[in-house]
Amino acid sequence: MSKNFIYWILGLSGSGKTTLSKLLRDELIKRNRKVILLDGDNLRKIFDDEDVQNSYTRQSRLKLAYKYSKLCQELSVQGNDVVIATISMFDEIYKWNKKNLKGYVEVFLDVPMDILFRRDPKNLYKNFKEHKITNVVGCDISPDIPFAPNIIIKYTNDINLETYVNDIIEKKN
Repeated sequence: MSKNFIYWILGLSGSGKTTLSKLLRDELIKRNRKVILLDGDNLRKIFDDEDVQNSYTRQSRLKLAYKYSKLCQELSVQGNDVVIATISMFDEIYKWNKKNLKGYVEVFLDVPMDILFRRDPKNLYKNFKEHKITNVVGCDISPDIPFAPNIIIKYTNDINLETYVNDIIEKKN
């Protein structure tokens, strides 16, 4: 592996993005790669400005996703592999990333809604069902399922995300 890669890990809330991203980062470090791990929740805190502050509308999410893409681009140009865990499920982002990000590897975690509702680590789905919040991707914001990801990881009862890490690293665009 001589060039840098951007591993865009996407899926709905509770799908395992953060878990997979950490596993991927750790394996890349073992392979002596310079790696930066970015998480959408943390990036939101950094990039949230008064235009989108605490706004989870499709438009504000899209605006943030473009910022994430451009940050990944800059970090990659500086000689880093980038692993990013983000919902950012928009056709516009997939197209922009594929056109503008060299070494872009898109990984989609495909987890059924009933499993996500059961996991619900941030109580998003519970709060949505109780009408406490709106603008939840997969509920009242329809996600754009990626049209041609490099890798799709479909949920099964016995899924072990560690088994996918090598496949992701070996899959180059």
